[in-house]
Amino acid sequence: MQRVELRTLVTKAILLDLDGTVWDSRPWFAMLLANLSSSTESEIETQLADGANVIHLAESYGVSKTRLVSEATKNTDRPTLYNGVVETLNRLREQNTPIGVVSNLSGSLVAVLLHSTGLERYFATVVTPGQGIRAKPQPHGILRALREIKREINPRTWYVGDGKVDAKAAQAAKVRFAWASYGYEKEAPKGADSVVNRFEDVFHL
Repeated sequence: MQRVELRTLVTKAILLDLDGTVWDSRPWFAMLLANLSSSTESEIETQLADGANVIHLAESYGVSKTRLVSEATKNTDRPTLYNGVVETLNRLREQNTPIGVVSNLSGSLVAVLLHSTGLERYFATVVTPGQGIRAKPQPHGILRALREIKREINPRTWYVGDGKVDAKAAQAAKVRFAWASYGYEKEAPKGADSVVNRFEDVFHL
């Protein structure tokens, strides 16, 4: 009897973090907030690197979420995509691999940025905190995304992110975690099942 590999029988699904995984957003957020406040880009980027939430940081400078999103919509610059993002998403789509986003960014900001970068067409679902979804490291976003793409957890269900909260969320959701080593956090999180050294490696998970 001919042997059939497990990989051909189990459907792959890829869920992605955004900041530090799909795009390098810190310089862009720093530029945006510096234009709306008295702070400098370098000061803001340092705070973002220290883990500050961009919405909370904006509010600390007196910039409302509504104003931040409005300025993001009007701004013609966009976060820099990591090398190979568009090409890899195209290859995954050609392979009929369902792809989703699970991010701790505000949903309104995510919508603006996915539209402006042209990436929105690649994702079957986009899940952000709110309406019963708690932010990572809680697993709610990953589990919601899997329900929305109608995929069960299996050995080829992956969440790709660059940080510890991503790893903890994946482990809590019982999906495999791939660490984006090219992203913001340079120390591998505990329990990573795979390492992607460049975004193109996502295709081979």
